[in-house]
Amino acid sequence: MKLKQLFQSIEFDELFPYVATMYPNARHHRHCFEHAYDIMVGMRAMAGVKKYIRYQLMQDEASGDSFFGAPDMCFRGSWEMLLGKDVRKDGKVDLSDVEIAANCLINMIFIGTHPREYEQDYNELIRS
Repeated sequence: MKLKQLFQSIEFDELFPYVATMYPNARHHRHCFEHAYDIMVGMRAMAGVKKYIRYQLMQDEASGDSFFGAPDMCFRGSWEMLLGKDVRKDGKVDLSDVEIAANCLINMIFIGTHPREYEQDYNELIRS
């Protein structure tokens, strides 16, 4: 499934509690996350993107703890390009679509290249 399709299949009100769990400071900046989601859902996804976002079992090198996630490099690029990527998960990954969508939203905001219209919200988030 393309990331754009994943976002379109989930309402922001269903997504936000997961965002707030993954990024606790989100509760103070709900409007910034909702604005990003609205832009992403309304934005045209780049066609023909061959790369994908792969959720897998990962290990934190510092602590040795394991977790399900996708490498940061999967989220480098413009929002249009990222929305055109397929989202995949390894067989052992125990994450729901809404959990994956929440994680993708956070990573797109903080790692991806946002459009100019999101600049003010982005600056608000990185200052907090």
